[in-house]
Amino acid sequence: MASGTSISGNSTASVGSNSTSGTGLTSAFREKVKSMQHWKPGSVPSNRDKLELYAYHKVAVSGDAPSTISSSANAAERAKYQAWRSKSGKPKEESMRLYLSEADRQLRVYGSAVAPIPHNNNNNSNMSTPPYHQTPQSTPANNNTNSNSNALPSSPTPRGLAAIPLLCAAAAESREAYLRRLSQTSLETAWWVRQESLCAPPGSFASFPEYLLLSVARFLEHITLTTPGRNLVASFCWPLHKSFLVLWMLIILYVTVLRSTVNTIAILVWGSRRTGLSLHREWVEIIPLAAHSVSVMCEPHQPLTSRLVGLVLLPFSSLVGFLNRTLTDSSVTLASFSMIVVLAATWWYWLLTVPFLLWSLLCTSFGVGFCYVLIEFAGV
Repeated sequence: MASGTSISGNSTASVGSNSTSGTGLTSAFREKVKSMQHWKPGSVPSNRDKLELYAYHKVAVSGDAPSTISSSANAAERAKYQAWRSKSGKPKEESMRLYLSEADRQLRVYGSAVAPIPHNNNNNSNMSTPPYHQTPQSTPANNNTNSNSNALPSSPTPRGLAAIPLLCAAAAESREAYLRRLSQTSLETAWWVRQESLCAPPGSFASFPEYLLLSVARFLEHITLTTPGRNLVASFCWPLHKSFLVLWMLIILYVTVLRSTVNTIAILVWGSRRTGLSLHREWVEIIPLAAHSVSVMCEPHQPLTSRLVGLVLLPFSSLVGFLNRTLTDSSVTLASFSMIVVLAATWWYWLLTVPFLLWSLLCTSFGVGFCYVLIEFAGV
């Protein structure tokens, strides 16, 4: 590719040449880029998160990705290129905002390390180098983190909550993109086959809902990839694919909140010392992040399915926000106890109403799938 669109170019220079220092958004973006270049995460971010941040940054400073990539590009460069292409078409200002939001999420999820985390500087190491800005992270980001009242959580966010924004992005995949992706996918590289339980270790009781969902999704994906007339089957499965993604998000939220509630009850009954658990972590870190994930699902740019499920769960987010505003400052114990009481009193909504609405969504997906089969068959 031309040097102006090279994936391995110097991103810091690009920020300086492509930004207008007079705007608050650009200034905030440039400051965040510098901060992320020196960030030492408490736990190593996933490759998917690295690519997400990389892609927003590239669109913000370089615009849309070129239509082709050099045939000599290695696997890491191709992965970066595909991530960049996936964000092409977004205005630079929007990409800056999305970069800021994603950077803040990753800072919250992975925290900050006391000692540097070694990184491999070899770009051919199967994506082991963080592709944020092609700059190894080697110096402290902020020495005043512990003195800030808004300090980052000291322990990593549960994987499930960290994955919800990514699942929302996956649910936004259009039918054309879904059909195009499946036409280039083999059984070995199928998307659902590569997924794993996020809430609990595989084989545990808490992982059973995710295991069941993943098994059904893998079965449908296998049928789609092995049945003649792949486009017809894929058109039928596309709405189901989106519904399974939001169902996965719902399972993550249910399991996370249920586990945190059980931990909170144990702490209230036996105390933190006997249980080895922290009420502060459960209420100040886990529960607010779960509520924030619901808010993320309701954001206007999210796909319709995510927003609908987020709307159904919005009472939980509102409850957490209300308790945080009114009770947390005076007593975390009282706030935790109040939440448990309210959740117990509204059990019928969470165990009957929400599953019924989700079942209605799945039934609607079947109907929409048949409609898309007719559209595909007619060649419209």
